[in-house]
Amino acid sequence: MVKKVVCIGALLLALPYAMRAQEVKTDTVRVAQLDKIISELGDSTDIVVAGRSRSSNWFISGAIGMNGLAAEANRGYESFIKRMQPMGQISVGKWFSPLWAFRFQVGAGKLCGHSHPFNFYNMFDKVPDHTVIPEEAKPYFSEKDGRTWFHRQFAYMDFQFNLMSNVVRWFTRDEKPVNFYLFVGPGFSHTFEKQGITPDNSFSLNAGAQLDVKLSDKLSLIAELQGTIVDESFDGQIGGLSSKKNRTVEGYGGLSIGITYKFGGQKFNHYTKVNPVVLESVYYTPAPVVVEVPAAEPELLVTEFPVRFLIDQSTIEEDQMTNIHLVVDYLREHPKARLKLSGYADKETAYPAYNMKLSERRVKAVKDCLVKEFNIDPDRLQTSAKGDIERAYEEDYRWNRAVVMEIIEDETENK
Repeated sequence: MVKKVVCIGALLLALPYAMRAQEVKTDTVRVAQLDKIISELGDSTDIVVAGRSRSSNWFISGAIGMNGLAAEANRGYESFIKRMQPMGQISVGKWFSPLWAFRFQVGAGKLCGHSHPFNFYNMFDKVPDHTVIPEEAKPYFSEKDGRTWFHRQFAYMDFQFNLMSNVVRWFTRDEKPVNFYLFVGPGFSHTFEKQGITPDNSFSLNAGAQLDVKLSDKLSLIAELQGTIVDESFDGQIGGLSSKKNRTVEGYGGLSIGITYKFGGQKFNHYTKVNPVVLESVYYTPAPVVVEVPAAEPELLVTEFPVRFLIDQSTIEEDQMTNIHLVVDYLREHPKARLKLSGYADKETAYPAYNMKLSERRVKAVKDCLVKEFNIDPDRLQTSAKGDIERAYEEDYRWNRAVVMEIIEDETENK
């Protein structure tokens, strides 16, 4: 059986010249352009991060929990915890970068509180006396410790627009399985009529924190603590005790747990900030010189494919997935072939011991990608970390920020 090794990378380079065979080193053009930029700018890590596609980084969340009302004389009757009532929330948002996102949230639930009867009710109704207790509210009065209390109960709905920030990414560029978000933003809250007290509307300010535990690339478990400040008439009454100064605002808040689903996963592109003159010079870089190979020569077999990394990083960039897809396709078509993964680091990143650990993390990242995302049998993979002791590329030390994937053929397949 004649040995056949399909090298899609070489074929792609050969398509424009279908009538003749050519030899161009794998990834030469991209590396040459990257080298050009680095030569002008140095090893800059000044990166701009942006969303990659329409679906990526959009998310939807659903949560349920308990809310409590902070208003009037509540604390004099019972604690905040005892006043907790059920509520639910639905959110839709988008991450524009690993640091920043926005979301729109709709919440609804019940609230309850306790106040003294001498209040001002239905402040926005056209009635002659706002101190008159509505008839429907009178069954909700009781005595405790020699004082009369009004037990307010009502349902609400709110709408919040939040700016979110991932605190974990303030300190690291690497994606972590657990993240902590802070959020704040304006909103609008509405109460529904009950106990003879008419509906009320209030602009609001919402703030809080969320813990996000990643279950998969698209699914997370969340726990959220948040509070909302509203107008003092939000619960349909204004305290009227002459012995105490009335506050101008009140609020509600609580804890919820739920699930977040990320459409397309959470992925970003990385762009180096390049001077326009330098960028233009890259665009107009002459085409690489090619060496014509006589047609009678044997077909050039490319068996090594690099996965390149940013300096001091072990996260696989999106533009490096092309070579991984090529290797995965080949392994699936040749079930007896194996793959050798060799990790490298350049000497300028850090000291030798650190570089060795960095090359180990890079090899692990590529292996995990092949096994977990493409279901490649781990027994078909050989891994080794070289650090900066050995070089895969002698031309430029910066090219060694890579993992080289080398296809190892099974000799029995070609007999």
